[in-house]
Amino acid sequence: MTLTYKITMPEISFEISPADRPLLEKILASSGYFYDFEIEVALSLADETFAQGQEKSGYYWVRLLEEGKVIGFANFGPNPSSVHSWDLYWIAIQEEYRQKHYGSVILKEVEERVRLLGAKILWIETSGRPLYEPTRHFYTRNGYELEATLREFYGPGDPKLVYRKEL
Repeated sequence: MTLTYKITMPEISFEISPADRPLLEKILASSGYFYDFEIEVALSLADETFAQGQEKSGYYWVRLLEEGKVIGFANFGPNPSSVHSWDLYWIAIQEEYRQKHYGSVILKEVEERVRLLGAKILWIETSGRPLYEPTRHFYTRNGYELEATLREFYGPGDPKLVYRKEL
């Protein structure tokens, strides 16, 4: 007897709508990484995108969907002070979908999208707090190099770490 089963990968989408806002908030809150004010910043970028569109706002999105439900996302955009650098602002996966390498799937989609839009370098900022050790490992595992450390940036004992990858 042969067993067969179907493995499905989540769907990728490059559009967001106001209906996604509560899901984005839920994903960010589920991580346990972000302060409330940081979640509000991410949601304000979504609001700006809803109002102006991605190109005009400068905020681009990748959503990961399973059975039509958003389970992860990334937000990124061109750095206005550079001719070829883009910034990854947010990347998050719903808690119960972690450990499935979906973050890497989204990150690869971001890299491909920004490359097609003319980027040569993708920059990522993250915290140096111990809580963020898995995040830092995720970036290095995906080919990013630590470029700079800004001590005490976010608060006492919380440096900003800046990663980069040439695309």
